[in-house]
Amino acid sequence: ETVGMVTGLQFLVALVTMRYLVPLFLEGNRRKLFLLLLFILLIVASEINILIRYFYLEPLYPDSYTAFLKNFGHMTLTERMSLFWTLRYIIFNKLPLFLFPTALLVAHNFFQQQQTLLRIREQKRTAELDALKNQLNPHFIFNTLNNIYALSLKKSEQTPVAIEKLSGILDYVVYRCNDKFVPLSAEAKLIENYIALEKIRYGKRLNITFKNQATAEVKIAPLILLTLLENACKHSTQEELHTATVSIDLSTENGNIIFVISNTKPQRIQTSELKLDTVGLANLKKQLALLYPNAHSYDVEETSSHYTSRLSVIQK
Repeated sequence: ETVGMVTGLQFLVALVTMRYLVPLFLEGNRRKLFLLLLFILLIVASEINILIRYFYLEPLYPDSYTAFLKNFGHMTLTERMSLFWTLRYIIFNKLPLFLFPTALLVAHNFFQQQQTLLRIREQKRTAELDALKNQLNPHFIFNTLNNIYALSLKKSEQTPVAIEKLSGILDYVVYRCNDKFVPLSAEAKLIENYIALEKIRYGKRLNITFKNQATAEVKIAPLILLTLLENACKHSTQEELHTATVSIDLSTENGNIIFVISNTKPQRIQTSELKLDTVGLANLKKQLALLYPNAHSYDVEETSSHYTSRLSVIQK
């Protein structure tokens, strides 16, 4: 019956804690009040324990409490139920018994909440990345269609070639880059197709070189490198009356990805007019922050004649 009494009090403490104290105070970020009320609850459980022992267990089973009665049998009920006695005897002796199931339940509840929070954060992160891709893909497609439209107006013989390149790019963008990470070699192929389209569009006005020295079989978030290439081509040719130059260097070092792209400034632009936070680059920065937190570096160096962007992605 003593075991039954302790179990019942354990259940009482656990029930009140999980049903009322945790949702109302602990989850409400009122931890100090939660601890205070939990302490009061343990005092109440201890007082109930004293009452049951005094009026029922000790008179009915005196042999089971011989040692206790010998030392404390002379104490009155009021003396036993005093706060000093409760703290001295019950709390320090019964606290593990009363609190152990509650502690397990609180810990389990906390673990479940953390798991739920992690799932919510991951879902939010995925939704943000999807939103960024949905902004980036139409942006790229719109620019490329403009390129082909310009060729068609000129009735260029290269229009079918451009359509073929665009078809390959769309196949990649729509169907093959839906994964969180894609092979770097696939991104390099996308860059080559894009360069082919830009060369068709601008002809001798744009000189693009692409040195691909990536040897490691690594993966990268899709369309990140293309964003930098788009931006470089756009700002090097804008208001440029002579030949614009874009040089690209892609390499891997110890499994990490290094992408360096440099473009000339239009001669007519005397001051810095490159807007780094265009739609594409703004999305790029957000994607890098979400996909490679503390595992990437991105910086832009400006000289009187060039802009050079350097992106390093550390493979985890």
